[in-house]
Amino acid sequence: MLYPPQILLPGPTPVPPSVNLAMQQAMSDHRGSVFTKVKDHVLVQLQELFDVGSDGRVAVIPTSGTGALEAAAQNFFLPGDKVIGVSTGTFGERFVDITEKMGVQVRHIRVGYGKAFDPEYILEVLKEEPNAKAILVTHNETSTGLLNPVVQLANALQFIADPPLLIVDSISGVPSVPLKVVGNHVDVIIAASQKGFMCPPGLGILAVSQRARNQVITDRPGRLFFNLQPYFDGQFPYTPAVSLWYGLEEALHLLAEEGEQPRLARHQLLSRMARAFGEASGMTPPVEEEFASPTVTALAAPKTMNPVEFRKQTARLGLQIAGAMGPWHHDYIRIGHVGAILPEQLFEGLATLAHLLPAGFDGLQAAWVTWHQAITIDEEVHS
Repeated sequence: MLYPPQILLPGPTPVPPSVNLAMQQAMSDHRGSVFTKVKDHVLVQLQELFDVGSDGRVAVIPTSGTGALEAAAQNFFLPGDKVIGVSTGTFGERFVDITEKMGVQVRHIRVGYGKAFDPEYILEVLKEEPNAKAILVTHNETSTGLLNPVVQLANALQFIADPPLLIVDSISGVPSVPLKVVGNHVDVIIAASQKGFMCPPGLGILAVSQRARNQVITDRPGRLFFNLQPYFDGQFPYTPAVSLWYGLEEALHLLAEEGEQPRLARHQLLSRMARAFGEASGMTPPVEEEFASPTVTALAAPKTMNPVEFRKQTARLGLQIAGAMGPWHHDYIRIGHVGAILPEQLFEGLATLAHLLPAGFDGLQAAWVTWHQAITIDEEVHS
């Protein structure tokens, strides 16, 4: 293949050239001065990005996002503990499953696919579960393209005396969609390298508040690799993913250059473009606009083609998109627009999809109008 395929996946996502270049640096001693400088710089930047405060900490572990979820469960719960787990899709269900497999008693609040959770209902359940140690929620549900009202839930918990820990899976949210430990009253934020952080897979990230840090189980039977305490102290009990750290340092530089609000605005524009395309081309998005994810959009599969065949056709045209998950597997596809994706790149991908749809170019025109309106508004603001 002369050129690599275009990737519009919710993860892994395209890696910017400068990040790839940074990862090609010569290997060095992970306990030596060169890497220590990189490590210290990255940790300071992550602490600022997640707003952990002076006594919060960030742990970066060589693992996947699922590994980071498991690390959270291992460090905050013992068998027999009670938690409330909220699922709005496949990845919320996964977090619950991980926790249950560790012997934790989970009060599982199941919300229908494509629907956001209701913070008030969670508070009502909490009244029935006064001994719940934590509430587990998903910030951005990748399987359905839905953004949950985590900030509203976090704010509501502030009015409760001694609330449970709020532990949030934001693997496909942060840093594309801001979420803060101190600023948003979240105790644990879980992320990973291969989505908004624009790096290859392999790094799990946990940002932890002072309150949560004080509740880390120091001597949990059966836990070794995922013990967070050494990572909080800036130590590496095992060999870190050195090259990924080099890439993450450069990615954090790119994120800082763009800025948090411009980055959120870019992702929101990408979401509007994808939804406009779907609505005008007959691939209607199943998630209400109010809860639409800025990083991934689910669209109804064409009536003339099942999702598997549709993805095969797009792959032949040089575009990789994702299938849906869980009960949506047979009816929807997903378009990822997270990380380094720009409007012109998304538009190019939508143009590829348009070739396969009877009303595809109506969808493409709708996406173009959405993009053009955003450009016009931006020019007026800065004029």
